[in-house]
Amino acid sequence: MAISLKALALILISVLFIALGQVFWKLGTNQAGDISFSAGNLLSSFGKLVNKWFILGCLMLLASSVIWVIALSMVELSVAFPFQSLAYVFIFLFSVFIFKEPVTALKITGTILIIIGVIAVAKS
Repeated sequence: MAISLKALALILISVLFIALGQVFWKLGTNQAGDISFSAGNLLSSFGKLVNKWFILGCLMLLASSVIWVIALSMVELSVAFPFQSLAYVFIFLFSVFIFKEPVTALKITGTILIIIGVIAVAKS
């Protein structure tokens, strides 16, 4: 089954939303500070965590799931699922540009290999 442009767009939007959801969760945890889910402070830790970024992250991941299900109705799972690994590529870029995380040769190499793998599966 060939992948249509519409299905590809939905898959890529879903994957982008996954990455954005993770970015928003990271922003939320940065805002909340250290979080410990031990028995004594479970409720207070959860209360610290629930902020605009955390909620936005949850909404992005929910939207991603809805879009993903629609995309799956159009394409084989074995074709669609490898695209999920592109979330790492987006996360790598967001981490560098938003969080100023370090870039290493191994991260770049791994990211390139992921992209090559997704292209190979998409063309198969």
